Amino acid sequence: MFEVAYTQHRGKQNPSQQDALWNGIQAVQHTGIPSRTHTILNRSLLLAVADGVSVSPVPHIASLFIVQTLGLGGPDCPLTTRRLRDIHGLLCDRYAKGRTWGTSSTLVAIRCAENACEVINTGDSRAYRISSECHWEQLSHDHTILNEMIASGQAQAGQEYAGIYQGLAHCLVADDEEDDFAIHCRQFTLLTGDSVLLCSDGVHDTLGDDRLRSLYSASYSPLAQVKTWRKAVMDAGAPDNFSIVFARKALI
Repeated sequence: MFEVAYTQHRGKQNPSQQDALWNGIQAVQHTGIPSRTHTILNRSLLLAVADGVSVSPVPHIASLFIVQTLGLGGPDCPLTTRRLRDIHGLLCDRYAKGRTWGTSSTLVAIRCAENACEVINTGDSRAYRISSECHWEQLSHDHTILNEMIASGQAQAGQEYAGIYQGLAHCLVADDEEDDFAIHCRQFTLLTGDSVLLCSDGVHDTLGDDRLRSLYSASYSPLAQVKTWRKAVMDAGAPDNFSIVFARKALI
């Protein structure tokens, strides 16, 4: 059984919502949704967050299409690189033409079946695992220009670089020629009492890792925890669209 909580907001400087999320039941894309919660009684779970790339055309269309298409497979369909490339192909079939050509989005998704879980991502939307003892682990990989430079030896981790290097190096683009995007995937274990957090960069860039983690309390219910993070992002000015999906594995 999973206790799921989620929230979403367009941010204080944006007229529209470019994020989309899958809350284990359905796709959500709204300019402002207060923190909500539900329980999933199944032993399997699928969660996702997609962040439309603002400099691309109609980014909200890309993010919503991606999470809806992913959700159609449900939690019984493994998260594989092949599945994500198939979704990219469908995105291109639908939108790689006319005014929607080039529309883009990130994606991070988690699937759990019993204790065995998978995470997959492209872009910089993130997934974390939080153990019952409050140990944090980032499960996703940020596909940014800076991380590409670090991997190639052109930059050093831990040093300060211009903000432009935090730009995306890879994401899902409605363009048949943009099919060589990087995909990060791995398996992990989720035990009873452990939690997972998925969020767009409107959360982790606004709060920073240290603040995000310091606001966490194992004593909070999933709903109370999401409310805490949401308030912190709003108090910090909410400069970007943001989405949060949080789930805790509970006893059946």
